[in-house]
Amino acid sequence: MTTATVQGALWGAEPADWADNETMCAPFYQTAFDAAGVGPGTRLLDLGCGAGTAMLIAARRGATVTGIDAADGLISYARRQLPDADLRTGDIQQLPYPDGSFDVVTAFNSIGFCADPVAALREARRVTAPGGRVAAVAWGDPARCDMRVLFAALGPLHPLPAEPPAPQPGLDDAMAAAGLKITRTGEVDTPLVYPDLATAVRIQTSSGPARLAIENAGLDATRAAVADAFSSSRQPDGSYRMDNVFRYVLAEA
Repeated sequence: MTTATVQGALWGAEPADWADNETMCAPFYQTAFDAAGVGPGTRLLDLGCGAGTAMLIAARRGATVTGIDAADGLISYARRQLPDADLRTGDIQQLPYPDGSFDVVTAFNSIGFCADPVAALREARRVTAPGGRVAAVAWGDPARCDMRVLFAALGPLHPLPAEPPAPQPGLDDAMAAAGLKITRTGEVDTPLVYPDLATAVRIQTSSGPARLAIENAGLDATRAAVADAFSSSRQPDGSYRMDNVFRYVLAEA
């Protein structure tokens, strides 16, 4: 069973809820598109496109968007947002596109879920036209990401691995190993804000790590862990806010 098969089953369970989370990620979508020069006529491929929110933003800038994701459920939801786009279920480590098909390839928090991040980025480079750009976004400094509390709460609910996972290269190192020339890096503050605790729990139990916890420990235990993780993030108006920083890396193919 491939990594894409496993991740696709986890992330596609509650696509509408995950789409609500993507809406809050607009700051780093917009920043990456600005850095990569996405605008009218740009041929853009989004790797791990999820429910399609980033592509929708790019399309509103005038780009022609294509997306691929491992989760059938997320691709089905993305088609509702972008009925005319080329959207496919597949593995971003084995892209079904000809060489040099795109001006910009983006990967928003998707490379880290690959068994071989360098292989995925090599594929990104292959399908990018000469002089095109590859833009990837990942979590920033853990000490500046409040969501680390949630990840820590979910960890004990995950099944124990059969063997320790192999260490993965950092995003910069993976891009360099894939033959990409890094031209720019930066950080984007991206707070995740929920009107109430029930909404926070609903949205966050749709993520892949939460679905894995549900499969192993059950829905009730997972909801309780998520609620507990959010307990310290309550704001005076009753909303819940977790401040985070994301890091983007822009490279030339």
